[in-house]
Amino acid sequence: MTVVVVRPEPDCHQLVKQLHAHGLAATPCPLVSFLPGRDLTTLPRTLTALPSGSVLVAVSPRAVAFADHALQNAQQAWPTDCQYVAVGQRTASDWQTVCGQAVQYPAREDSEGMLALAPFTAVTGTQVVILRGESGREMMAKTLRDQGAQVHYCETYRRQWAVEPLVSQVVSWTKDTTDTVVITSGQQLAYFDQLITLSGQHWLRQCRILVPSKRIQDQATALDFDTITTVDSVANSALVNTLLRLSKTGLSDD
Repeated sequence: MTVVVVRPEPDCHQLVKQLHAHGLAATPCPLVSFLPGRDLTTLPRTLTALPSGSVLVAVSPRAVAFADHALQNAQQAWPTDCQYVAVGQRTASDWQTVCGQAVQYPAREDSEGMLALAPFTAVTGTQVVILRGESGREMMAKTLRDQGAQVHYCETYRRQWAVEPLVSQVVSWTKDTTDTVVITSGQQLAYFDQLITLSGQHWLRQCRILVPSKRIQDQATALDFDTITTVDSVANSALVNTLLRLSKTGLSDD
């Protein structure tokens, strides 16, 4: 098994390092880097104006990190009278460390999982602030607005896409019998697929791809990938465990 890891830094190289430690060949391919988002300057005022009982949502550890940096620069603490909801365990752990508040997270690490949590059982009139990148799924905000919540996005970071090193590496990947690709978001999957030239498409469709959710699995299926493994997590630990299991079973289907 030889793995291409398509995820942002620093997780990309951290995952590659962990795979190497387990004796698996892996190549990093970080397609995206991140810059501060346009709403960071107004975030301190936004949080100060929130009424007690409002809900703060973070869609990634990156959203938490950028938001916390902005609050530190403003010498402002996280609110103590809001409810905190994170998309997954790692985001919740990072957030709890910096905000000092209890952070809830679902077993299913996506919007559907978050919507099943207690803070969203009765949201009429509730203020909800979603910390995220410059774009993302609209399902959660739409569902909450339909239920009477007042939802506001806060763009804490924005993405900067890179063509290299993908274009220069894809030829060597096919020659090196790379057979597995880890892709941790739908946007990265679409971008990765677009950048692979026509001559590399046959190789790509022969690979198994690992994705973190049923939604991205459906996206991969629509792009005509046949061999897809859904991990139900973006955590490197979960990805490593899945890849180790697949390597021992000869990449057999789940």
